[in-house]
Formats: sequence, C-alpha cells, structure tokens
Amino acid sequence: MKRELDVDALYAALESKKSEFGLSWRKLADELEISDHTVFTRMSQGKVPETNTLLTVTGWLGMSLDSFTRGDVVAPDSRRETMEAIRSYLRADKALAPESADAIASVLRAAYDQLAARQENPTSAREAAGEPA
Repeated sequence: MKRELDVDALYAALESKKSEFGLSWRKLADELEISDHTVFTRMSQGKVPETNTLLTVTGWLGMSLDSFTRGDVVAPDSRRETMEAIRSYLRADKALAPESADAIASVLRAAYDQLAARQENPTSAREAAGEPA
C-alpha cells in the first residue's frame, strides 16, 4: 500500500485561494511566514515541500493534509480513528478549553458507540431498548 502527496492538487488549491485573495506567491509566502517563496515554484514542478510547509499551507487552506493524498488507507479501527479526528478538531477550536473539548468528545463517544452498535446489530439493539424485533 503506497500513499503519496498529490502535489498538483495541493498547488491548484493554493493557486485558487491565492488568486481569490489577490496575492502574489511572494506575498503568500510572507503571509504564511515561509522564508523561501520559491517553494511554490518547486511545487508547480511536482516537488514535495518539507513537512512544516505542508502543514502551514494546508492550514491556510483550511484543509487537512489527507485531502491531498492518494492511495489506500487501511483502517483497522475506524471507530477509534473517527473519534480521534473529532477530538482533534475540538481541541484545535480556540473557543474551547481543552477540558471542554474532552467533555464534548466524551459525550460524542458515548453516542457514537451506542449508534454504531445499533448499526452493527439492529435486532439486539432494538431488543435492548425494549422494542419488538
């Protein structure tokens, strides 16, 4: 299983948003505090930028790095991954204290587990709720 960055898609997204804001590549580099504005030229040639630059530009785009990857992902525990993603988004929210984000994540986890169990075994979930099968 091979995963790789779709540099062309990332560059196209950057080009689109940069144009929307009327920025030059140099101004965008300044705004993102990327010292080497030629990174964008290299990206246009299909070259992968360093990790911190990737994280910076995807953050500016408001998208996850995963949005720009190709290849299959094996998810042995999709429930855990889903809840970790939700928890990460909540913890990144500046409007929430870490404790509040964790509390919301706990409530969502309980609801998610209960609803996922119903999906996996609808008959026993209805019986447990006292509903006829």
